[in-house]
Amino acid sequence: MLRHRLSRTLALAALAVPSPVLAGDWPDPTVIFADGEYAALATSDEWAPSLRVLRSPDLRQWRITGAVFPRPPRWVRGTLWAPEITRLGSGYAVFYSGLPKTSDKAYCLGVATAPTPEGPWKDLGRPLRCGKSGSIDPFPVRDEKGRLNLLWKSNANRFDRPTPIYAQRLSENARRLLGRPRELIRNDRPWERKVVEAPAVIRRDDGFFYLFYSGALCCTPPCQYAVGVARSRSLMGPWRKFRGNPILRGGNGWRCPGHASIADDGMGNLNAVFHAYRSGEGFLAGRQLLVAPVTFGADGWPRIGDGRPPAPAPGAASLAFSDTFAGPLATDWEWPLNRVPGRATGSGGLTLSAPARQRDGDRVTRRLDGGVLARRLGVVRYTATAVIDRRALRADAAGGLSSYKNANELIGVAADRRRVVVWQRNEGRMRMLASAATPASGQVHLRMVARGRRFSFDVGPDGVSWKRVGRTFRTPVTETTRLALTAGGERRARVRFVSASLTE
Repeated sequence: MLRHRLSRTLALAALAVPSPVLAGDWPDPTVIFADGEYAALATSDEWAPSLRVLRSPDLRQWRITGAVFPRPPRWVRGTLWAPEITRLGSGYAVFYSGLPKTSDKAYCLGVATAPTPEGPWKDLGRPLRCGKSGSIDPFPVRDEKGRLNLLWKSNANRFDRPTPIYAQRLSENARRLLGRPRELIRNDRPWERKVVEAPAVIRRDDGFFYLFYSGALCCTPPCQYAVGVARSRSLMGPWRKFRGNPILRGGNGWRCPGHASIADDGMGNLNAVFHAYRSGEGFLAGRQLLVAPVTFGADGWPRIGDGRPPAPAPGAASLAFSDTFAGPLATDWEWPLNRVPGRATGSGGLTLSAPARQRDGDRVTRRLDGGVLARRLGVVRYTATAVIDRRALRADAAGGLSSYKNANELIGVAADRRRVVVWQRNEGRMRMLASAATPASGQVHLRMVARGRRFSFDVGPDGVSWKRVGRTFRTPVTETTRLALTAGGERRARVRFVSASLTE
């Protein structure tokens, strides 16, 4: 027992990493050790480039190195969730969940392959599996006979039904499922509530498969997400859940941890990479990326850290920035996958253009956020600025700065040649909150100050003299916001941004 306690203490001390290790919204992570370092992906939801590829030499320092889909696959309507990367033959495969064009509720599973984690990725071109209740959270694993299988969760909780996790044989080229699916586990413990999901399986030398899974509500208040584990000597079961579940729950300054990916460093050391919300800051920064060691007790069952996420600790790369757009667009910038804006950078700054049509062919209506370019936020207290070339504005074109969840939920400030407005959209309904005259200067400086859900907005001619627009406002956004530059006010609006910045 003393040896076991000492082993866990040393393992925890050895992984002295920042918490989070990656700030901002990176939900549903998947991590593997590839080519001498870690490769990771996460849910991209409605943003493009979709399924960003991250690299790290040590689980501490991360960089964006690419994306699986610069544009979503043709069969996908929108929203890409829960990717899972794995080795496949001499290359790699990414399995993912996507909302198909044939449904607005039931997700399907897809797969893409590539020679390296950075691509180029080639999609199968059709769903691998759909299902009446939808299918999400795919996970590939080999059974005790070495045969490839795919696990996934039936998304039946969206239809008020139980949520089994299934397994089914998968062809070696990952292009088709074989035979019939078999249920492994379902939500049948009180702590799991209406959901079990996010399966991740490892096999140890003791002959057991260990199935890590998440249970209860993942997101939005009041989330109760946590991680449990089950084990079996055969992939197809029977599976026995650990009496000590959940093995990871909220605490230490974090809420609702889950969707754990078990990363092996190639030397037998295991770490759980998972997401969680920061306590005391609401849900605005989204589900951030954390790491904790996986150890095994004297009873043979695994633990993740001390059962709670590691306490907040500095060291993660700041998301503060200052961008004059003189070179290629920085990889941190993203845009709505169904409303792709025009983007051109150079010595004059960034020209952001509202698209005439959406990806589905529908016209983009006249709106202040016709074109959107956004970055993740890792904190809820910050000051953001944008400088707009007023002389380049034509007709009713307006450039803006906003706290942006999606096209239905945001708060921001926008300026055309004559007027500056503070505005919001809540559940799709637009409302003007305040207005002021645009400075009669060559450039318009906009400033947005966020203090949690409280926002104030200023305008000025030079970045030194500022005038408050309206009062302090409360944003309608409650979860996962981004900092966004906007171009709109008229169809096909074009706005030149001289610079943009964020200080934390």
